[in-house]
Amino acid sequence: MSRSRAALAAFLLAASAPAVAARPAPSAGAPRSGPPYWFKTYSTAPYKEFWSGTLTVKDFARALPAVEAAVKTEDGTFTAPLGDFAGSGRDRVQQLSFTLPLDRARALLARLRRLGDLPPPGVRASGAPIPLQEVREKIARIMKEKEEHAADLARVPAAAEAQEEILEHLLLVEAVAQSVRPRAYFDLTVRAR
Repeated sequence: MSRSRAALAAFLLAASAPAVAARPAPSAGAPRSGPPYWFKTYSTAPYKEFWSGTLTVKDFARALPAVEAAVKTEDGTFTAPLGDFAGSGRDRVQQLSFTLPLDRARALLARLRRLGDLPPPGVRASGAPIPLQEVREKIARIMKEKEEHAADLARVPAAAEAQEEILEHLLLVEAVAQSVRPRAYFDLTVRAR
C-alpha cells in the first residue's frame, strides 16, 4: 500500500472511530432505536424450540393412543414410527419425539395435561426469530432511495452494488420468514404412576 493510501486509511479510521464507538453493532435479540444497522445479518435457518418433559398417567395402556391422537390433532409429526421409540410395557414407560408448529405447542400441552400430570417442559431456543417488521422497513427504505437517487447511485457503482447485496439478503430473509412456520421439537416421556 502506498504512503498516501496508508495515510488516507489511517485518517478515515481515526475520523470514524468516534462514530463507530458511539454506535456499536446491535446484540442478537435486542430492540434497537435510531437508524438501522445495515450490515446486520439475519438467520435463514428455521427457528425452533426444543422441549422436553414427562407426562405421568394413571392408565398407561389407554394413555399412549390418546397421546398419539393429541399430537396428530395439533399437526404434530413423529420423528420415527411409534414402534421404533425406546419404551417398556413391563415398566410402563415410553419415550416419544415429535415436531409440531410452535404456535400449536401450548394447545398440545393443554391436551396432554387432560391425560395426566405434565409439569412445565424444559424449553431451549435454537436460532433467532426473524424481526419481519424491521426487515420490511429496511426493504422499503432501500427501494425508495433506489428510485429517488438512481442517477446518484449510477455515479457510485460500488455503493450501488453494496446496496443491492443488502437488498438481496433482506428479500431472502423476508421470503424465509413468510414461508417457514417455526416448529417445536418435543422429547416426551410417558410413564405410569
